[in-house]
Amino acid sequence: MTIPLIDTGMVKRHEASACRMAGDAEYSRFDMKFLQAGSLPDLMSLQSVISANLPCPEIFMLHEEKFFQDIFRLERSVIGVTTEEELIAFSIIRIPGLSDDNLGRDISLPEEGLTKVAHLQAAAVHPAYRGNGLQRKLTSAHLRVIEEMGYEHVCCTVSPKNPVSLSNYLSCGLVIEGLRPKKQGWCRYILHKNILHPNLMDIESRDLDESEVCRTEIKIRISDIEGQLDLVKRGFKGFKITFLPDGAEVFYA
Repeated sequence: MTIPLIDTGMVKRHEASACRMAGDAEYSRFDMKFLQAGSLPDLMSLQSVISANLPCPEIFMLHEEKFFQDIFRLERSVIGVTTEEELIAFSIIRIPGLSDDNLGRDISLPEEGLTKVAHLQAAAVHPAYRGNGLQRKLTSAHLRVIEEMGYEHVCCTVSPKNPVSLSNYLSCGLVIEGLRPKKQGWCRYILHKNILHPNLMDIESRDLDESEVCRTEIKIRISDIEGQLDLVKRGFKGFKITFLPDGAEVFYA
């Protein structure tokens, strides 16, 4: 069965592969498509490469083979990006139902809202292909899938030690609504997007005069966990990140 492409284009590899001949082009064609269970070995292999190149193990949660097997039971749950038959990126969604790990509980969604939650469970890009916007492309594609499936809330977690991934998710319309220890006690942002009722953080994208909107904005160092916890408790939501020579700042409103 031929699997239709979601997207295609050119992608740049940032380091020369040992198997490439001198003079080969730096750019390769990529194909983005839904993956089937037969791609499990490729997923496990890519996950191992990513794990081996992490600056901090806390950034990325590794998954067992059984996890991926269960994920494939949901149609369109895994999207992959391939180039020259090599898997270089993937995105996974999961429907948590009323399970204890439903992230809607972390942002105080009402019980009836929990059944309308979908998780952006994981996204990863091969170290040699980062900087091509692949995570944003994958996230946007899976957000469309989630909307087509009829879910209203999208949630995910991101490590404060991974500002690039945080930036990618924020650029796709998710906002920080929580910050707390999750699995293994690792600190995680809880991000949320209400598909039916988008947030009003970016008034510049709406037909509103600034005088019609009362909003307080605060920027804070991403390393200031206690300060961000205080803002979240006071009802602030994180909506933007800027990168500085010595770190990053997150904007809350």
